[in-house]
Amino acid sequence: MIIMVRAVIYTAPKCPHSLKLKEFLKETGIGFEEKCVFTNPEHFEEIFKATEQKGIPVTIIDGDAFVGLDRRTQRRIKRKVGA
Repeated sequence: MIIMVRAVIYTAPKCPHSLKLKEFLKETGIGFEEKCVFTNPEHFEEIFKATEQKGIPVTIIDGDAFVGLDRRTQRRIKRKVGA
């Protein structure tokens, strides 16, 4: 199933939660643009503007920010995209 929604995700290499987020989005059929916080420190500022914190991973879909990845966040993302 392909969902015509595009997400922006903020990740870090070797972060297990970031890896799980990418797997979840692929399995759900959500396309994404990945922004690595280590290759561009300005991405931390983008995260802070969206969430008022600097934790990763962060998913932004249509202006809504989802911090981390747990079952609750997965359900919220699926509701947001209609999956």
